[in-house]
Amino acid sequence: MGHFILKFLRELNSATSSKSLVLAIILGLIAGFLPTINFFTLIIFFIVLIFRIPIGLFIASYAIFKILGFFLDPLFNNVGYAVLTASFLKPIWTFFYNLPFFRWSGFNNTIVMGSLVLGVILGVILYFVLDKFIQIYRSIVFEKLKKIKLLSWLIGEEKKGFIRISGIIFSVLIIFLFLFFVIFLLDPIIKYSLEFMLSKATHKKVKIEKVDTSLKNFSIDIKNMQIGNLLFSKIYTQIDKNKLIWKKYKIDNLIVYAQTNKSVYDLINKENKVSTHNKFNLKISLPKPENILAKEELKSIQALRKLESDYKKVQKDLSKLNIDKYKKDLNKLKIKIKSLQSIKIKTPQDFQKLLVQVKEIKKESKLLLNSIKQDKQLLIQDKRLIQNDIKNLEIALNEDKENIKSKYEMIKNKEYLNFAESILKPKISKYVKVVSEIYRKIEPYLHSKPKKEYIRAKGIYIKFEDKVKYPDFVLVKSNVNLKTSIAKWKINLLNISNNQVLLNKRGTILLKGKSKFFDVGGNVNYFKNIKFNLYANKVKIKKLNLNLFTVSSFANIKILGLLQNNIINSKIVCYFYQPKFVSKKKFLNNLNINHFKLVILLKGDITNPNIKITSDLDKYLSKIMENKINALINKNVNKAQALLQQKINTKLKLLNINKLDLSIKKLNSLENINKTLNNQLKNIIKSKKGNILNNKLKGLFSF
Repeated sequence: MGHFILKFLRELNSATSSKSLVLAIILGLIAGFLPTINFFTLIIFFIVLIFRIPIGLFIASYAIFKILGFFLDPLFNNVGYAVLTASFLKPIWTFFYNLPFFRWSGFNNTIVMGSLVLGVILGVILYFVLDKFIQIYRSIVFEKLKKIKLLSWLIGEEKKGFIRISGIIFSVLIIFLFLFFVIFLLDPIIKYSLEFMLSKATHKKVKIEKVDTSLKNFSIDIKNMQIGNLLFSKIYTQIDKNKLIWKKYKIDNLIVYAQTNKSVYDLINKENKVSTHNKFNLKISLPKPENILAKEELKSIQALRKLESDYKKVQKDLSKLNIDKYKKDLNKLKIKIKSLQSIKIKTPQDFQKLLVQVKEIKKESKLLLNSIKQDKQLLIQDKRLIQNDIKNLEIALNEDKENIKSKYEMIKNKEYLNFAESILKPKISKYVKVVSEIYRKIEPYLHSKPKKEYIRAKGIYIKFEDKVKYPDFVLVKSNVNLKTSIAKWKINLLNISNNQVLLNKRGTILLKGKSKFFDVGGNVNYFKNIKFNLYANKVKIKKLNLNLFTVSSFANIKILGLLQNNIINSKIVCYFYQPKFVSKKKFLNNLNINHFKLVILLKGDITNPNIKITSDLDKYLSKIMENKINALINKNVNKAQALLQQKINTKLKLLNINKLDLSIKKLNSLENINKTLNNQLKNIIKSKKGNILNNKLKGLFSF
């Protein structure tokens, strides 16, 4: 800024015309606003050199407005877009657009046009303001400064003449040097430029041995170009110079010979790393029988709990039962009855006394019998309760066994193996993403759609009616020979263009690749859409990792498809023969499968297509899985049922049901004893009654 002020003051205090000073600032403003390398910037530089315009003041002005212009890029873009898309100006821009070489000026770039328009508008305004200011300054201030000797260094020298002879000579010298570089130093310039640009684009070290160019036929011959692990031993291209004046690239012939110690897959995979978290992990893990018994609300366990609860009641009832007391009471009755036998009946009064004693004994016997019967009835009820509990337990146990079996059956019916969706789909999605990424990179060359996004300091190129009916890019013919670590590839390209419809020719890509591992080939045709027909025969698959197992096999692959406006419709048919399977799962090793087929259908947006996969390998694997799971299920069901039965039996052993039966038997025995005693009483009375001979007494003491 200080340098600019000093320059401005010295030029201001010189006798130079005020108009040249103003022009220096305005031209510096316009050139500063414009992009650095630009057709209009070069014209301004030559104007400053040829005409007597203060160069120092121009450079200072250029530096200041260049910095300011960087921050005004968004404004330039908007203004340029408005000017270039204005309908009333369209005929003018169309006229310039169709002038030879004029497209190279970049006038149809939004930032170029915006900066030029704003620069000219501001320049016109500044012209009148600065010119008036300089005239006033010189008439008042400058006249006084000339009289002050100490400030004489601020007074510049007068520069005469309108044309700067030295500027003309310098301009001619620049043109001469440019032609010299083009003629004699074009090869090294292109060589180092290519190394720099390719290194920046690929992020790899690029080295070129030699570049030969011919301006006569506009051809470039590159020898031994190394990009990372890829060596291009020869690249030859020939450009149509008649199309270049319209900024159209027509490559008549492109020949490429390349080799690398990497495979094509390695080259693609490093640049397009696609990871998937949707890995399939086969686990045939059934619930443990112990967990089933612990977690499930089994009916048999509930029935067992009820049995245990009821048994506690039975135990209480048994504890209250006093068999010994009953025995003692019966023994007492026996003694009393025995004492009756010794009584002698001589008179009816004796017999009456006997009857009183018998009645008392009968009463005691009846009370005792009722007590025994009550206890017996209680125990019988307890026995029925326990028997009912045991019966319910058996029913619940059988139901639980069936439920356990059903639960394992439900697990079996789940899809333990979905080979196509769970294993292959993630991997195929991975390769689809790789292909779609490659397509995304080449898509701009296949379509002539203008970019709508704004990129800072680059702007947008607005296209107008092109009266030169020819695409912006055409590759007429190309032969590419690539030698990788395992194969030789040959690719022929014909009539590849960014606008195939305008070219009115179908673009064709012919592919052939051969190695001891495969034989591939096919063709891709491009016009309004992309049709592809590819094949791969005798593909030797050493180790295809599918997580579940690895497959070694031979395969024949056919790919048919159509790609239109990013919508893909493709069918891939793979025939695998002589497959060998290796897996950590023993039951998947040594599978007796001679061949299997895999069909992949891709439909929808190429970046995220709908993938449908069918394979008859599913049938083989599913059968194996079914047998394996059935065996595991049967084993677990039997174990679970056995554990449950064992648990029930263990609990039942703790329940002394026999004690209840024994107690009931004892009560029955006591009851029978009581009955026997009663019979004895009857017999005693009969016997005593028979001893009475007097009939009168018999009538009085009837029973």
